[in-house]
Amino acid sequence: LSTRDKMRNCLPRLIRAQKQQNFAALVHKRQIFTGEENGQSGHNGDSSSNWARLGTALAAGAAATAFTIATSDRLTLQAKEDAGEAQVIAKENRLRAFSTQDKIFNFFASYQFVNEGRRSMMMSPMEFYSSVTPDCTMIHGVGSGAHVKVTKAEIEAGEVICMKSPLEKSLLNKIGDSGLLSYQDYNVLLAVLSTPRRYIDTVFNLFDVTGDGQVEAKEFAYVSTKMAHKSGGFGSYTDIDQEEILNSSSGLLNYLFGKDRSQTLSREKFRQLQKDLLEEIIELEFLEYDKEKSGRISEADFVNFLLKNGKLTPKKKAQLIKKIDAIWPSKGRGVSFPSFKSFFYVLAGSVELERALFYLDVEGIGVDKEEFRKISSWVSNLNTSDHVVNVIFALLDDDEDGRIYRDDIAQVLLDWRHARGLDKAGMHVSLGQIRV
Repeated sequence: LSTRDKMRNCLPRLIRAQKQQNFAALVHKRQIFTGEENGQSGHNGDSSSNWARLGTALAAGAAATAFTIATSDRLTLQAKEDAGEAQVIAKENRLRAFSTQDKIFNFFASYQFVNEGRRSMMMSPMEFYSSVTPDCTMIHGVGSGAHVKVTKAEIEAGEVICMKSPLEKSLLNKIGDSGLLSYQDYNVLLAVLSTPRRYIDTVFNLFDVTGDGQVEAKEFAYVSTKMAHKSGGFGSYTDIDQEEILNSSSGLLNYLFGKDRSQTLSREKFRQLQKDLLEEIIELEFLEYDKEKSGRISEADFVNFLLKNGKLTPKKKAQLIKKIDAIWPSKGRGVSFPSFKSFFYVLAGSVELERALFYLDVEGIGVDKEEFRKISSWVSNLNTSDHVVNVIFALLDDDEDGRIYRDDIAQVLLDWRHARGLDKAGMHVSLGQIRV
């Protein structure tokens, strides 16, 4: 293997080192592999020299010593032994919740696609999963500016993506087999995730520019470019012409329309895309807790999943988890994957949950367990288990009067989308004062 190939294989280990070697990589925001000269962003840098500098940095990180490598003002990589995975996770959580979409994408994307002199950042499907999952431990972002250069030939040969989804029937792996995800792809998948299932046809209609019930590749490319446009920040995305997008190595375009772009996207196929994506995200997150793959997690783990997105102090969260653990010991009944999945859909549609609570509880007297179960089942279009409702009430019903109120729910359940950045990407329709 060439030095360049060897170092490409090292980048996933740099990501894993944040977890396995108590290692945190803090990367200078400049492009560390582009060979910038005199403060300019040139494209003629010495590639082998750049890879050699990364190799030195990785060696220092593997030793987990506090060490700074500076070949010039263009490269700074610091390894701090005491940082640990907790600080990495905390930083990523803040980024998902409070940064713009372009900055989130740039942080988690670790590939720079080079094609005919043009360069663009791309991410693997598992990096997309990490970018929308708080407390994710499967893979971490390497930070803005840290990337591996890849070519179209390397992507098409399947030599790029190292980490794949552990699931057998994986949509993310199918997309990954077709290529990497561009910033346009990222925004489309984010919009698909953030849209409640009953409104997914509205998103399809936005892509169906001609209104014939079939979305062609050029329609998809045009709308996704408009969705991705953001002046400033990580850049402007409207200067890329349609031909370049259609000829790109976009894994999503290749998966949906084929490499020759001859296929079309039907309404049913678009619905299936959302269903498969949501179910894989749900199952992967369930596996973050179900380490033994038993199909069940403890009530305390389920509550931890709920609270990690809430606006509560660490002390308050610890108290609530301890309370639930006392009611249901770790070897108690547990929460099954189907129950976890159904309530995940409730949280994903939290806008509808809030709206339903408003109309049902106009008098402000709260809702009881049966009313909450019916509302949750309506939002998710799945049956919400009585046991999950019991856990929710044990968590939120402080005065134990058998009713919970909007204020009880808001700080835990209604901020769920915000922690994942989904509130930034949802499609909204406004009719006067009504916003759907």
